[in-house]
Amino acid sequence: MGDVPRGPVSSSRETAQNRDLFAVELMGLKRRGCCVLVTGSVSERVRAAQSRRLFGESDTSRQRILIFTEQASSPTAQYLPDGIPSTHPSVRILDYTDLVADMAGDISSSQQSLADVDPDTPESMTGLCVLLCDPVCDAVPSDSLPPGELRLGITTLGTLVETDGLSATRAFVRSIRSDILAANGMGHFHFPDDPDPELLAALDPVIDIHIELRQSDDVPEHRWHLLGTEHSTGWLRL
Repeated sequence: MGDVPRGPVSSSRETAQNRDLFAVELMGLKRRGCCVLVTGSVSERVRAAQSRRLFGESDTSRQRILIFTEQASSPTAQYLPDGIPSTHPSVRILDYTDLVADMAGDISSSQQSLADVDPDTPESMTGLCVLLCDPVCDAVPSDSLPPGELRLGITTLGTLVETDGLSATRAFVRSIRSDILAANGMGHFHFPDDPDPELLAALDPVIDIHIELRQSDDVPEHRWHLLGTEHSTGWLRL
């Protein structure tokens, strides 16, 4: 399956049993529904490659929702699997780049730094999160779907964190997560930078999988962590 990491899990000392346990845990998350945080200071090309895997292969039945919250430097189709254009009936595109840019400019003077936000702060959405939450949630099918059929991706949470803060961003993800899980789906959210510990702590309650991205000698790689477990992979070629 295109979204499951291929290759050995962790180092050569890990046993086949550990690899099997990782695969079983991952498949369980996919059946129940889950949310994925994708981080790393890499190019948009690498982030898009990870999205293509998470959106599922073109020959599988999927409902794909791609949400732009920043101006893409490449065509929409780069985030979608090969053979799945943006006009494909399985695809819905929500483009909020202009809204996000306008709002970010209006409220940049009041932005919160990551270090100023307590991860345990009570949640309430503000600013951009309020404007985006309802239309994004409305795009998610209200009926339960076969496990893993719904795939939703948001190109970046970065601007939401910068303008609204961590507490509001967590509330935003939590609201979307509720609808994704009700549909037995998988959602992924990019944070296109190396995350601060505060961000990971704040989003931990609403994220099931953390995928790290990097480029090693110009080769894109990813590393998966199943949160709440001891299961992780080593760095694998993307």
